[in-house]
Amino acid sequence: MDRCKPRQGKKALTAIAVILMFAVCAIFPNGAYAQQGQKMEQPAVENGMKLSSPKSVILSPNGGRLDFSHDAIIEKINGVNTVRFAIPSAAANLQISIPGSVIERFSQEPANLDIKSDISALRAKLLEQKADMEGRLLAVKSRIALLQGIPESVTAQELNQMQQIMSETIPGLVREQAALEKKLAVVDQELQQIPSTSHVGQIVSVVLANTHEDVKRARVNYSYMLHNCGWDAVYDFNARPEEGSNDVIDVRLLAEIWQYSGMDWTDTEITLATRGTGPREPQPLPEWVIDSSPKPPQPRAVPMMLNAAKARGVAEDSAEAPAAAYSPVTSDTQSVYATWKLSTKDLPEGKSRLVITRDAWKAPLEWLARPSRDDSRVFLLARYDLPTNQAWPDGTAEYCVDGQSVGSGVFHPHGGEAIIYLGADPRVNVRTTIDSHKQGEKGFINTSKTWTWAWTYTITNDHDKDIKVRLERPMPMIVDQGVTVTYDDKPDAKKDEKKHMLYWIVDVPAHGKASVEHSITITSPTKLPLLPDVP
Repeated sequence: MDRCKPRQGKKALTAIAVILMFAVCAIFPNGAYAQQGQKMEQPAVENGMKLSSPKSVILSPNGGRLDFSHDAIIEKINGVNTVRFAIPSAAANLQISIPGSVIERFSQEPANLDIKSDISALRAKLLEQKADMEGRLLAVKSRIALLQGIPESVTAQELNQMQQIMSETIPGLVREQAALEKKLAVVDQELQQIPSTSHVGQIVSVVLANTHEDVKRARVNYSYMLHNCGWDAVYDFNARPEEGSNDVIDVRLLAEIWQYSGMDWTDTEITLATRGTGPREPQPLPEWVIDSSPKPPQPRAVPMMLNAAKARGVAEDSAEAPAAAYSPVTSDTQSVYATWKLSTKDLPEGKSRLVITRDAWKAPLEWLARPSRDDSRVFLLARYDLPTNQAWPDGTAEYCVDGQSVGSGVFHPHGGEAIIYLGADPRVNVRTTIDSHKQGEKGFINTSKTWTWAWTYTITNDHDKDIKVRLERPMPMIVDQGVTVTYDDKPDAKKDEKKHMLYWIVDVPAHGKASVEHSITITSPTKLPLLPDVP
């Protein structure tokens, strides 16, 4: 039995070598492993029909309508005159007209399309790189697994030989595996930022009823809707107080456009259009029930809103495409939706940005403080009355002061007014000091209870110029009868009854301070179980 072990060990080593050879050959046939840079042949495209570039496009934030007009060859198919053209698989609401001809019927069938654009070529290249790296990674993992396998019957000499081979080979394979996994992760990340365009589209066959035999071509007009294209408004606000432009804010309205139609748009008239906000239809009128035993309100269905980013298949944190060259844009605000007609006629597949309009809003900066014990910040803002003949749609915005970013958010003009918040001013702050907090009873027989709070707000201005700070505090909303509120302020507060707000306009000198003393007393009957608190 012992004399058989060496022979069994040699057989095991030979089997390992053979298995390893077959594994590598199976993963990389035709010597592909030795020629990693060599490209594999691509299968021929069925049908080979191409998508046409649209004549005009109207883009809204949730999709676009593409209009086409071109000559088509009239073919004899199954004995009838037919014209054919290709559309994407995601096309919806197809409309067709052929001047001078009667359309008897049309049909659609799936087919492979010849998709050609810069971004589709990039996507195909990345997919090829991914397949190549995945194959090489599988081969490396297989070699490591085979080298780590030790047969049950092996001599000490053969074991030493195997260990030597493993120590010389496995570290290099592990390093190769790590490098391939790192490169593969980068390729996957790039692919996630490029939504896929399906090569499977539709061939539309239009049967003509009254076309003369001598007519060989026909003008085909058609349109369809796509939801993998659209645009969003993007704003760039920049206040320049340090440059002496304390009352001017530079404004840029940009359009972030995306289109993943499977083609580059060339010689296309492109129009951007706004859309109404919220659901398509109003909520039903609420019920009004007069009942001595009222029932709790029933929850109402909320219409689902389609997220624009999901509709176009783009991750929100995807890398931003470089801004396109600035070009003039013609606007039209006379119709229901505002529109902007672009001067550029070419729009490649993918994402791009261009400037719709620039402006300089005369909007003096304001300082706003809403102090508490935990918040000493004083915020910068500006208010601007929007002209009635201009359109400023909702959109994401980047806010800057003197060219330095102070944050991003959503710009939502409301009621003809734009309020632009520019973050906290690091040179202005407010300190809150609690002067008093008392509670007691009064009256001849303790008929009432009182609560008194008192604060001092000290505002510090480190600018080289005087500023005005609007200081705001909530005003108590009284519901129960018999409860009263009194104030003792220096200076006296102004009241905004609609917003239940107290406020002061405080003049703060350059490199100086100013203070506001605020005291409030709430009185209620003793029998009323009132426990007021201060926000």
